[in-house]
Amino acid sequence: MSGQLNPAEDFTQVLQPLDIGGHKLSFQLGPLDMSINRVVVYLFLAAVATAVICIGLSKVARMLPGRKQAAWEGLYEYVRDILVGAVMPGGAAASWFPYIASLFLFIMISNLMGLIPLPFDLAAGFHNIPEFKTYSATANINVTVALALLTFVLTHYAGMRANGVLKYFKGWMPSTAPPVLKQVLFGLHGISEIFRIVSLSVRLFANMASGELVRMVFYTMILLIQSWAIAVLILPMEVSVIVVSAFEIFVALIQAYIFAILSAVYIGGAIHQEH
Repeated sequence: MSGQLNPAEDFTQVLQPLDIGGHKLSFQLGPLDMSINRVVVYLFLAAVATAVICIGLSKVARMLPGRKQAAWEGLYEYVRDILVGAVMPGGAAASWFPYIASLFLFIMISNLMGLIPLPFDLAAGFHNIPEFKTYSATANINVTVALALLTFVLTHYAGMRANGVLKYFKGWMPSTAPPVLKQVLFGLHGISEIFRIVSLSVRLFANMASGELVRMVFYTMILLIQSWAIAVLILPMEVSVIVVSAFEIFVALIQAYIFAILSAVYIGGAIHQEH
């Protein structure tokens, strides 16, 4: 039982192929492992939810919006004016708004979806009742690194497209710097660009993984209590789980905001280089 209730094991179990009716969804494409695990399922659900929301809103939009449409339009204007418009040049803001908005919505949905228990591990359930588990895809470092790499690649693509390849990389060296320092500054700037990947990916991963771990610890402690003498501890623990989950909603929103606005800042800075 202790093995089943070990919170740390859940971070490795999510990478195991799903087992449906005794058949593991394990696939190999050459050296690539294309198995379907819980992380893949949550990513797929978040992508579908993002697409459904965006396409659905475009189909049902009316000239006189109702309360739901007004709420989504408020979010749209916030992302357009605050996340993108405030940190990007005018023309670039219009061009890159779809990416930043999609990134913000996808990460937000992925973070919030981690709070929704989904049925997994049918064989481990009681009387073939699926075991419901929570997990956020953004609590996996591979996912956050992939998102950070996407922003990294698009940042330099936008910079080279707007300024030209030579001028863009020349902009890494301040024109007022002494010639002897220009190479040093170029190298330091290159290192800072690499560390942006670390900054974006680790911040999102660490915040979501820590919340996931805290919730699992509380759940484990509740399940381990089997004595009536200390059963009174269950109620405050359950309250703690609710409080932590409520706080995780705030963390999910703020981390999506930070990732999106930093992506907008990086892309905007690459397009409009300051000397």
